[in-house]
Amino acid sequence: MGTKGHFIVFEGIDGSGKTTQIDLLKKHIEENGFICYKTKEPTDGPVGSLLRQCLAGSVQTDEMTLAALFAADRLDHILNNQNGLLKKLDEGISVISDRYILSTYAYQSVRVPLDWVMALNSMAAGKIHPDCHIFIDIDPGTAMKRIAKGRTGNELFENEKRLTETRNKYFDLFRQFKGTENIIIIDGTQNIQKVSDDIWQSVYKYFL
Repeated sequence: MGTKGHFIVFEGIDGSGKTTQIDLLKKHIEENGFICYKTKEPTDGPVGSLLRQCLAGSVQTDEMTLAALFAADRLDHILNNQNGLLKKLDEGISVISDRYILSTYAYQSVRVPLDWVMALNSMAAGKIHPDCHIFIDIDPGTAMKRIAKGRTGNELFENEKRLTETRNKYFDLFRQFKGTENIIIIDGTQNIQKVSDDIWQSVYKYFL
């Protein structure tokens, strides 16, 4: 069996600059001769498409149902036989995902018990373990200014109070998972190139 691909996950509150940095990291990886696939959660699959409608406000639902939908979308993301994560990694393709399980833990546990959210995601957590979680950290005020520049409207969780609560939850999780998860915290208030350099310095060892 060939070498499996590496699995790198980007985390952060909305507006942290993940999309830009994922593209830059993918370019670095490919320049080093590795095949790299980028993906995101919610996905473009059937459950992910419904989730995006919920987040945009065109479909109304409660936060417990949202948490369950995120868990279902993640399982499809991992297991589907067209472009599922397990298939990609088994083929030796490295994967960068814009959000994964820690996003659900942080965002959903603001309103839903964390133990229940973790139980919902236990099957997914047992299927794939990221090589690292890259958390791009910015303050919620800066995040809201960035969101306002790039959007005509805000999604469900894109308000300063919720982003503050979510950022706090992330740091609670980092303390909880210290020693069991490889969590890399990057200062997202730096210029784009410095953020990119810091990320590459943290992960290049996987692509030597």
